[in-house]
Amino acid sequence: MLIAASGVYIFSQWDALTNPYVIGDDVRQQIYWMQKWSDPELFTDDLLTEYAMNYVPWGVKAIYVATHSFINPLQFSSILSGILFVLTAGFLFGLALRLGDQLTSLLTVCLYCFLGHFMENITCGVSRSFAYPLLAAYLFFLSTKNLIGTGTVILLASVLNPYIFLLCLVTQALFLIHHYWPARFDNEPLGHSSVVISILLAGSGGFFFLLRYFFFSTNTFGTLVTPGDMIGHAEYSAVGRYEIFPQPSFLNEIIHPWTFNLPFIQWGPLPAWFFALIGLAIIGYACSRRKLVMDFSILRVLGYLLVSSLLLYVAARIFIFRLFVPSRYIEFSFNIFFCLVIAKCMRVAMLGWVSDHTIFPLLTTLLFILASLQVYHVGVFDYSNHAKLYRFFDTTPKNVLIAGHPEVMDNVLTFARRKAFVTYELSHTWYASYWNVLKNRTFDFFRAYYSGDPRDIYSFCRKNGIDYLVVRDSDFSEEKLKKGGLYFEPFDSFIRDLAKSQISFALLDRKTFPPIYEAGGIRVIKTDYERDADGAGRL
Repeated sequence: MLIAASGVYIFSQWDALTNPYVIGDDVRQQIYWMQKWSDPELFTDDLLTEYAMNYVPWGVKAIYVATHSFINPLQFSSILSGILFVLTAGFLFGLALRLGDQLTSLLTVCLYCFLGHFMENITCGVSRSFAYPLLAAYLFFLSTKNLIGTGTVILLASVLNPYIFLLCLVTQALFLIHHYWPARFDNEPLGHSSVVISILLAGSGGFFFLLRYFFFSTNTFGTLVTPGDMIGHAEYSAVGRYEIFPQPSFLNEIIHPWTFNLPFIQWGPLPAWFFALIGLAIIGYACSRRKLVMDFSILRVLGYLLVSSLLLYVAARIFIFRLFVPSRYIEFSFNIFFCLVIAKCMRVAMLGWVSDHTIFPLLTTLLFILASLQVYHVGVFDYSNHAKLYRFFDTTPKNVLIAGHPEVMDNVLTFARRKAFVTYELSHTWYASYWNVLKNRTFDFFRAYYSGDPRDIYSFCRKNGIDYLVVRDSDFSEEKLKKGGLYFEPFDSFIRDLAKSQISFALLDRKTFPPIYEAGGIRVIKTDYERDADGAGRL
């Protein structure tokens, strides 16, 4: 089973394992800066890097610190993701054994590999990648009443993933309260020593959590935004950087991850819904059978988790941003729950059809093959089309500052290892002071980028110490400027308004701004300038 899960990962993520330019998008906000450990001259005095360094949990940093001397962090992110993917499969297999037989467990792992939401969240090797492994491990130990195991997972979660730490901590509290009120609940008492040890482990996790997010927290980036700060600001809406305010409905947040999990959605909606209806038919058939046998006491373990998920989800909606994004508290829990229940229904639906000896190898082999196709390239993207650009910037001084469209600069920052004026991935809107700086930077950049007056560009470069400008020709397409969607709001409307007022764009004048690099629709302009008699600059 572990070999099969490894095969699914290797097949689906082969390009990420072999091509240095194929990575998950979050690598470009949480892992890129770790390259400075091998070269301290990189990313010095850089606000974006300081923010990214502060954003990553201690445990994730420790893993990359231990490995950076013999493998580039960008490449290790894919290897780490594979390890976490296989570990999650193992814990889900063990957990599913509590629901049924080995075939139930194997079907669970097949579904786990098949449903793209799991792979999509584990790739990148960032803090989010640890969510499913930690949660699956916690549920496995809880199902066997191994409190030392659950306490250890809580301790690890405190330094790897803060919202999974809170989720497991509240679940553990509900479990212990339930089992230690014998007057109200008829349960077998647990060993006192294991309870004490688990409480000490969880308490240690709580200590590290408080240390990291309260005592060692920094005010460099300002306070977390409040609902009042978000009212009237498009960047917090559905057309902005994050759809946060107004908050999505609870029903939408449960259903949304499953739009990604539709089988073979990459082939189009028709085959996706066809296979989804087959799955629903199997579930319906299983539920109608008289032989639906399940030890529902085992599902009580999931019940503790679902209750804690709902409690934290409500708390996160009330204390917006204080407990991170509310959806994080239900999407991981509900997907594990759905995976286990659907696998059990599939097992029940097969009863009496054929012998287990026949269906065990044939069905699981088929499902693993389909899973490999279903999750092929899920969660990773190929950024190699501008590899020459990255290699060009790699020849420049290490302390240069480069400005370009934020979506382009994500890759320059990551692969060329040079400081960027503003990037999309690091345009987080959560901290007031940090976002105020990034927002002003973005407006300033687009004001110069789409200006018809070269003096605006000279002024922008002087003011911000820009050494190179990256110009993407497609950003000036008349069709795109009319249609919109060049960037998230409020910048998209700002860009279109600028474009309407311009007869031509100064950066498209190659005589005024001669490129020192040009390939694939991208030009690089060096911003060395002299003073003219009228006081204007000349690049």
